[in-house]
Amino acid sequence: MSIAIKQLQQIKDSSRGFGELMSLYEDNYVRFRQLVQQLDELEGESRSIRFDDVTLHLQIIQRSRYTTTVLLTYLLNVDKGQVIRTPDLKIRIYHDAHQAEVMSCCRNDPDTFQWLEKSACQSTMQWRWRMNQFLHKWLNHCLKFGHGFPQEKPGINWSNLLNST
Repeated sequence: MSIAIKQLQQIKDSSRGFGELMSLYEDNYVRFRQLVQQLDELEGESRSIRFDDVTLHLQIIQRSRYTTTVLLTYLLNVDKGQVIRTPDLKIRIYHDAHQAEVMSCCRNDPDTFQWLEKSACQSTMQWRWRMNQFLHKWLNHCLKFGHGFPQEKPGINWSNLLNST
């Protein structure tokens, strides 16, 4: 990434405040609940299989009265049966505040998503913006391709195929 692009990104990131970040968490909550409509009924691991996209995995890690923590990831098959979890986001859902926040990104592939590393950011606020903007875009992608939990039935989202031509 060029120095000028980095400087522009830093200016853009630093101009956003805490209130706007909370609004992003609220937007992420709405999209997450569209993806996972029956969160209270899910236990352990679930999959959303779409033949026109990568299988999406959701794992419930922890539940309490006001929060649920989940892992959301793709499992990608690579060389010789090796599986990589990417982007492997740990997300905390705040039921009372109606917010969803990325807690961490566990990257198993060192060449992927380097810009999501805390060390690539100048501040915790910049890191939180990047992580949660990424979640926002990824949730939109998952919804566009018809992912959902619990999955009623696997298949192809025909509307995406028809609209892409």
